[in-house]
Amino acid sequence: MDQNPVDNKVDNSIAAIWSMMLPGLGQLLKGQIMPGIFWALLVGFGYFGYFWPGLFLHGLCIMDAAFNKGENSWIGFDTIYKKIGFALLILALLAYIVIRNF
Repeated sequence: MDQNPVDNKVDNSIAAIWSMMLPGLGQLLKGQIMPGIFWALLVGFGYFGYFWPGLFLHGLCIMDAAFNKGENSWIGFDTIYKKIGFALLILALLAYIVIRNF
């Protein structure tokens, strides 16, 4: 019997990593179709307008993929180690972007 791929649970940290690569992809992997399309368009328009608004919106997209379970819950990581690891990953990404541009 075929199983619906949307029913598969995707870890929030994996969704956040995919959203780092392509805005909205983490939401799409979690089965949140409309938020994924919304974030992809919003971040695309942000980058089209200017670099910094796009970067800010991209960060919000990553945070949404990481912390939103899709069921009216904004806490996605179940352990403190995952929260710290994700925060370090975001800081490393931002540091890389700042060092690369200046």
